[in-house]
Amino acid sequence: MIGLVVTLFLLITLAFIPSYFTYWWASRDASAVKIIQSVVSHLPGFKHHTIQPYTSTRVRDAISMGYQSTVFAVIIVAAYVNGEKRRRRLGQRGADDVKGYLPGK
Repeated sequence: MIGLVVTLFLLITLAFIPSYFTYWWASRDASAVKIIQSVVSHLPGFKHHTIQPYTSTRVRDAISMGYQSTVFAVIIVAAYVNGEKRRRRLGQRGADDVKGYLPGK
């Protein structure tokens, strides 16, 4: 049951939300271009710079990938921390260092 919940959580956070965001951004692309242009014009040295038409898509993809990477990294770190707590609670040792190539020969 826990595996099913984790799978649904991953599908929602790593697939559905970024996909919904992509379609949402595409429906508001003209206003997004204006917002990006206003942000760029406030940067020093870019007052009269105009953005390229494809810049909106790049910004959208960067936000989406940043979100997905962050969610994935949080899940990996949480699994590692949980495993370390479990290892300490059970009194197990950590991984032993390798003492050379094929020790004991």
